[in-house]
This record gives sequence, structure tokens and C-alpha cells, in this order.
Amino acid sequence: MSFKNSFFIPLLFIFACQPVEIISPVEFDNSNFNKISINAKEISIKVSYKSIFSQENIEDQISKTPLEILESWLSGNIKNFGNQNKILINIIDASIFRKEIKNTSAKKYEEKIIFLYEVFFLVEYELYDDNDYLLANTTVETYRSTTSNKYISLNESELIINDLLNNSLKDFTKETDSLLKIYMSEYLY
Repeated sequence: MSFKNSFFIPLLFIFACQPVEIISPVEFDNSNFNKISINAKEISIKVSYKSIFSQENIEDQISKTPLEILESWLSGNIKNFGNQNKILINIIDASIFRKEIKNTSAKKYEEKIIFLYEVFFLVEYELYDDNDYLLANTTVETYRSTTSNKYISLNESELIINDLLNNSLKDFTKETDSLLKIYMSEYLY
């Protein structure tokens, strides 16, 4: 065995034994988000959103869609109290898209095409009295995006998408809390 081999074999062994970075999965836990109590005897969630299946829409490729995540948060974190009024929550949009875009800041050996992921939430809140007279309403809209390399593992892709969805839900809950305090403050607890 030559000097070169005796030097490189231990070096190769040392680099091969380096720890692999393990990224913990993103969990959607609604208990971490704000709870909102509205003076209403009844809460009704209506889904007006119809998924548009296209090459860029990836709702059918992920385990939890934005609509499922949003419906889960709304049913778990919007609470009612009182014996009058009703709140109608209309989900107008809960979409996620993946688009191929040019990487304008790519260096010499970096990928020239990357993925852009976009999540969009649009929800309408309408509070009616018992005679169906509109007392207050507001519309909450949030948008968030991120990018990733085009050629990544399925696991890494799922982590990126779930992190984006979780951050989008955080944005949505903050915006909902803020706008409901502005437009429905007298009906909140």
C-alpha cells in the first residue's frame, strides 16, 4: 500500500461518517394558533373554492391540501358564544401552485431553473343577526411564496411545502385576528 492510499483511505472514512442533517417534519397543530370567540349562536363554513387542476396546481400531489388545513383551523379555532347572530365563513380560495422560473441570481454551476411555490388564502367573514341583516363583514387575504431547487428529493420537497403551508396559516391567523378586531370588535370576546 502506497503512502497516498494510506493517507486517503482514512480521510475518505472520516468524510463518509459525517452526520446527515435530518430536518424534522412540520406538524400542523391548531392549538399553537390564536383562538377567536365571536358572539354568535351559529357558525357556518361554506367552501366556494373549486380546485383548478392544471400542471402548476399541486393540490392533488400533497398529503394535506391548503383547503384541508384552512378548514381544520377555522373549525377548531373560531368559537362561538351567545344565543343570537350567525357567522358565515366563506372560503373563496385556498390554493397552492408550483411554477418553474428562471433563476436570475444563479452562479456558474447553479441550476438555471428553480421552482416557485405560492400559497393563497382568501376568506370572507359575514356576521348576520337573526333576521339575516348583515351586522359586520371583512375579507381576509394572504399570500406567501418560497423557492427551491428543481432537483431535490421528495422528502425535501414535502418539507418545503409543509413549511410554506404552516407559515401561510400563521400569516392568515394573524391577519384574521387583526381584521376581525377592526371590523367586528363589538362582537368578539
